[in-house]
This record gives sequence, structure tokens and C-alpha cells, in this order.
Amino acid sequence: MGDAESVRDALGDAWWEGMLRQSDGLTRAAEARCPGAVVRLDALLRAWAIGFAAVRADVLSPDLGEFRRGLGPDEAAGFLAALDARVLHTDSAGFVVPQGFRRKASGGRYALFSRSGPGVALNLEYLIQLAAAAELISVHHIAGTDICFEKGEFDAVVETDGAPVIAMEAKARIHGPDSLLGLLASLLRLSLDEREPVKPNHRRKYTALKDMRAQGPVTLLLVAEGARWAFDATTADGGLHLAPRHAAHSGEQNPAPLGLMP
Repeated sequence: MGDAESVRDALGDAWWEGMLRQSDGLTRAAEARCPGAVVRLDALLRAWAIGFAAVRADVLSPDLGEFRRGLGPDEAAGFLAALDARVLHTDSAGFVVPQGFRRKASGGRYALFSRSGPGVALNLEYLIQLAAAAELISVHHIAGTDICFEKGEFDAVVETDGAPVIAMEAKARIHGPDSLLGLLASLLRLSLDEREPVKPNHRRKYTALKDMRAQGPVTLLLVAEGARWAFDATTADGGLHLAPRHAAHSGEQNPAPLGLMP
């Protein structure tokens, strides 16, 4: 059974159909609130790629070519909104520094590009991870001081009084390699039987989430282009279980808050 079939079988047709409606709604909302976001971000990325090539002696060409997974309106609008709100700052070489939430103690500058052959490749997952963390502030009204970017096994962790209450993980896409459905399928399999064979990093996230839940209520937020999936994490019989909040989205001007705080 594939990842999509596994998730649909575990969560049911109602969740699956709601997820599809949510994806369409997020796309419509992004296009309504930020028309031309994909074109605008594409132009910025190509300009920053020139700067990236200029500061990297091993990059011979600033040519980005075609993005392997393209750009989506949801991720483009989210990243631009974070720039416009000055939650993120991007320099002329595409290095991003978070301004509105807590960075890793070890650094906190994130490269939108890497070298690919003689040219430049887009690190798409960083783009959506940063946008998703910024959305915790702009949509869910969580204080930036409570948001820790890249903490432990997750892309962002929200803490209240030092205890984790939200674990957020972002993937570039819902489907395909290293996808959101792949991660969710692994977590659901482990919730039924912790001996299930899954990717090592998926198992680490399951274990980390289980450890977080031992400290108190915690919400898992899974994010991708066209996806905001929220789950209440609970423990029973020594295992971790995920109960979905809701996946509906009506296509309003902004992504719908999901009541993330436990």
C-alpha cells in the first residue's frame, strides 16, 4: 500500500476529502491576497542567485534554470508576506536571517541556494520552512519569542513556559519524494506498531513527538504547498496517537487558523 492509500485508509474518506478542499482553498486564498506571487518571487530568486554566484568562488554560473518542483502560489505568497512583514530578511545573495522568531544558537542564517554543477539550485524546502514558521506569527498569532526555528527533530517548536506545545514540520510537497504524505504515513504506521519499518528520520520525529507529549499537551502541524494539517498528539498504551483537527478550508483571503494551541 502506498503512502496516500495508507493515510486515507487510516484517517478516512472525510479527512481525505477535506484535505483536498483545503489544498484548493489555500491556492485560491494565496492568489487572492498576493496576485502574481509566483512571478514576483521567481524574479527575486533569480536576482539573488546572481548575488549567490558572486560570493561563491565554486559557482561558475548564476543560472537557476527550471526549478525541479516549480514554485507554488501558496509558498510564494507566504514567503513574500514574511519578507514584507520583516519577519524574514534576505540579503542580495539569498541568505535568510529570521527577524521575528528565535534562531538556532549555532547560527541562524539559511541559504536559499546551493551549488549544482557549475550553477545554482534552489533549496525549496528552506523557503517553505521559513514561510511556515512566519505564518505561526501572522496567522496563528503566536509570539515570535515562543517560536524556536529548527529545534531538535522539527523545523519549528513553539514553547510556553519552557514546555513544547506545537511541533511544526514542513515539506516541499504533499506528494512525491520526501513528501508530507510520506512522513504522515510513517507516523501513523508507528502509532499502530512501533516495530514498523520506516525511514530513520521519520522514526526520530515520532520518538521526539512522543517525548514532547510526555511533558504535556502538544499539537503536530504538518505544512506544505497547499497543506496545513493539524493533529492532537495523545499517548495510550505506551504509544503515540494522532487525532486530526480539521482539514477544511473555505478559500478566504487568509489561511484559516486551526486552533493550534492545546
